[in-house]
Formats: sequence, C-alpha cells, structure tokens
Amino acid sequence: MVEGILRSVAGFRRSVVLVAAMAALAGGCATNDTKDQEVWDPLETPNRFVFAINRTVDVIAIRPLTVFYRDWMPEPGQKGVHNALENLQTPVTAINEVVQGAPKRAANSMARFLVNSTIGVAGLFDVASSLGLPKTREDAGKTIGMYAGVPPENGGPYLVLPLAGPSNFRDGAGLLADYAVDPFRILTYALNVDWIAYSGPRLAATVVDARSRTLFALDDLEKNSVDYYAALRSAYTQQRADLIREKRERTDSRSELNRRDNLALVH
Repeated sequence: MVEGILRSVAGFRRSVVLVAAMAALAGGCATNDTKDQEVWDPLETPNRFVFAINRTVDVIAIRPLTVFYRDWMPEPGQKGVHNALENLQTPVTAINEVVQGAPKRAANSMARFLVNSTIGVAGLFDVASSLGLPKTREDAGKTIGMYAGVPPENGGPYLVLPLAGPSNFRDGAGLLADYAVDPFRILTYALNVDWIAYSGPRLAATVVDARSRTLFALDDLEKNSVDYYAALRSAYTQQRADLIREKRERTDSRSELNRRDNLALVH
C-alpha cells in the first residue's frame, strides 16, 4: 500500500507539471484569439472529424441509453444519481476554490461533502443544502480563465475532445488538472483499484446524467441551426465565457469591498 501511495504521489507531481505547462501554453495561445468576434478554430478540420465520430456514437449508443434512463429511471433515482456524482466532484471544487483565493467557500464545500457523504448516504441526498450549506461547482478551466489576462472568450484554440465534446486549450488543461488532483482518483491508484471497477462506472454515469440534462437543449440547437458544429462551438464558448466573466466580476467586487473595509479600519 505504501508503495502504491508513493507511486500516486510521483504520478501526481508529473501531472501537475504537465498541467501547469499546458495552462501556460493555453494562456499564451489565447493572445492570438479573435476576441469577441468569432471563435478561434485553427483545427477545424480535425475538430469536425472528431465531432462527426462523437455524433455517431451519440446517435447509436449514448442518446438511446439516455432516453431509456430518463423514461425508466424514477425521478428520485435520477436526482440521487446526480447528487452522488456532484458529491464526488466536491473535493475538486474545494481545491479550485482554494486556488481562486476563496478559502471560506472551500471550507463550505468540504462541509457539504462530509455532511452529504455521511448523513446523505454517500451523496444520494443533498442534506447539506437544507442545513444552509450552499452548493458551488468550480473547475480548473474556470480557475485558469479567472487569472488569465485575456477576455474570457479567449480560451485558446477550440477543441472537440473524443466523447467529451466541445472544449478549448484552457478547458482541456483544466480537465487534466482536475483529473490530476481528484482525491478519489489518487486514492484508487494508491490502492491499486482496477480502473474499470471505479472510473468506468463513474464516467458512464456522468455521461448519461449530463446528456439527460442537455437532451432538449441540444436537440433544439441541432434542429434550428444550419451548421450544428458551428452553433455548438459558439454556444459552448459563450457559456464558458459567461461563467468566467461572472467569476471575475464577483472576485473584483469582493476585492473592492475588502479594500474599502481596510480603508475604513485605517481611518
């Protein structure tokens, strides 16, 4: 077991170095972006190829499975699955909140995790919200975007990831960072738990849960767009930009309030 922990620590360090390099590259590439005018997509040809494969897999497997899940899984069961998946993601959210300079929100997130993991039966029930612990969701892509000195639309070259779908260099680096620091991934690696036994079911449940929540929106977008690829690219970029812009504005407001409080104390 000790050997497994040492291997996980070494792997963690290598992952962090790789993620840091990719994040720096994302920030550097973003300076060549076209800002708010259009999404920078220099890899459009391979992106469209991956997009076509993703759509084929979605039509053949993911969407039918999602429709079956939506129609046959009772609503309380769907809510429980969603709660459990969000609970597993909470430690990563807390880590990002620490990096974002919000230790109080990180403490709130860890309190939510402890409450929901115990009283909430492994996260199936969101007991923490009823106890006044608000839900937050952060990821490393937003963290990088918060500190990057470019407009939030500028995430570097647009990417379509196999199965994961729309992304960009910034959010792709963020995915790697979140994967690297996920305590559950580190723990299962240290304990030599088979990947398929843990990460496989979690990944499958995450895909189906996320797809069920975007089913109508994506169907509507595809039906009403001339170029579904371009429409999805634009929608994804704008959604992520809005999240990052909102985070920057909240951070700036908090900094301004702290500055005024400090001035008031001085006077």
